[in-house]
Amino acid sequence: MESDWIRGFALRLGAPPPRVLRGIGDDAACLQVPEGQNLLWTTDSQREGVHFRWDWMSPEDVGYRLFIANLSDILAKGGVPYAALSAIGVPAGFPEADLMSFYEGLAQVSHRFDCPVVGGDIARSPDGFNAVLSLLGTASPGRFPGREGLSPGDSLFLVGTPGLARAGYLACRDCLFSNSLLSPAIEAFRRPRTYPWMADFVREEKALSAAMDTSDGLGQAVFEMAFQSGVSVLLDPPPGWLAHLEPFAGLLGQDPFRLAWQGGEDYDLLLGLRGDGEAGLGGLPVNLVSRIERCLEGTPARIVRIGSVIAGKTGDQQEKGAVLIKKPDGSVEPLERVGFDHTRN
Repeated sequence: MESDWIRGFALRLGAPPPRVLRGIGDDAACLQVPEGQNLLWTTDSQREGVHFRWDWMSPEDVGYRLFIANLSDILAKGGVPYAALSAIGVPAGFPEADLMSFYEGLAQVSHRFDCPVVGGDIARSPDGFNAVLSLLGTASPGRFPGREGLSPGDSLFLVGTPGLARAGYLACRDCLFSNSLLSPAIEAFRRPRTYPWMADFVREEKALSAAMDTSDGLGQAVFEMAFQSGVSVLLDPPPGWLAHLEPFAGLLGQDPFRLAWQGGEDYDLLLGLRGDGEAGLGGLPVNLVSRIERCLEGTPARIVRIGSVIAGKTGDQQEKGAVLIKKPDGSVEPLERVGFDHTRN
């Protein structure tokens, strides 16, 4: 029965914190409004046959990924997760144990980030398992690093392991689960990484001009940020910036740059940063770069300066929203916008 399922969900998610005045089991949740904070609100989904297949991952993985997909958007804007609502569509005959496993995945992220699931909806689905999460976050007033904040002279930095999840997706697609050398890539696809230190960074670092995650691909993110900012971008990444991909690219017969540029599901951070003061990496203050590096210690992720922002000139080959790349021989050529498109992929 539905009521039994809901009680099972609530048991796995655990008791909510005091800010939840009324949670699972009523017509609506009731939350205390955080005084003096802005609210962030996002939603994302995991749909069978679009975002995952059951022979690729467990129900627990799907629940985990759903929460992380939402959490990544909140963290990229400097937010702190506050509360979530889930809505799931369940096909006929779906095993109850798998449904509870899905909620175990939600609960893992919920507990780790002190972000309670306070309710939602459950219904029958005629075409596979579908799950949607809506997530509220809080953020400091006056600090919202949007996609439109780039200015000429800014540097573009990438935080993460670009292309690793794409390699994992291709390994799953080709049923290469028995190859242990591909396990780190498959794990990156199943269990994406997040950057919870981003809230403090946004609040305290005024050099940050723009930010977004790369869940739809690095190529999509760079083009979108350039377009919304009305600028162009010249990519000039350092040699070896994709060294982490080379073993996986070799096993999969893929080009490392193509994996990084076109791949989605990485949930890396694309940051626009303005340089001032004592110059360090990319003209940025040394302490700012080292602060990010300290946050990444003990993880495979790293921060890499991948390019700079240039003024776009209408009618010129460098129109606003263009993305160019500097080749090893010093020549410059335009890049094509690629990545995940929710209306086509």
